[in-house]
Amino acid sequence: MTEVQLESIIRRVLREELSAAPGTTGDLLTVTQAAALVSYGVTSIRRWLRDGTLKRYGEGRNVRVSRRQLLEVMAREPGEATSDVDIERLADKALGRAG
Repeated sequence: MTEVQLESIIRRVLREELSAAPGTTGDLLTVTQAAALVSYGVTSIRRWLRDGTLKRYGEGRNVRVSRRQLLEVMAREPGEATSDVDIERLADKALGRAG
């Protein structure tokens, strides 16, 4: 399987997840849960909250992230803030490899 094929499969699966995901209500994750869902560090999720990539729900230690929005960010086309490193991490997660 080529990298392009794998990337296409990952994007398709993420889009399917988005269409099956419920609305924002009851769909909020802690920063730790969000990081685990997409195999990123907590620092990355916090950076996305700071720079506006993700919308912040709550304040202080009660910050939450929309699962749907997080998956939308991960499903963006490469020119829209998803780097090759991001794609590799998603591919590793999809293939059950440790990051």
